[in-house]
Amino acid sequence: MTRQLDLFRKPRRPAKRNPRTLFVFDAGNPGPTNRAHVRLACDVCGHKTDWVPERSETAEKAGRVCPKCKGDPANVKPSAATEAAPTP
Repeated sequence: MTRQLDLFRKPRRPAKRNPRTLFVFDAGNPGPTNRAHVRLACDVCGHKTDWVPERSETAEKAGRVCPKCKGDPANVKPSAATEAAPTP
């Protein structure tokens, strides 16, 4: 028997935005511990990490949250080069 929908239930919250902006740009071969290491780069702020242990291929394809900007362009601080640039 199929269930009837509840017409008076509370509306669901909208889905959260996915803040994952760190993606793999360089990967190494597994070493003696049989664990590969990867380097990650952020699409928003340009932050690049050092070599970190890989979680799994599937998890790395999904990306990680950037520790600098947290995936939000509003958190990116302007660099010294953009502050010193003259405005026309």
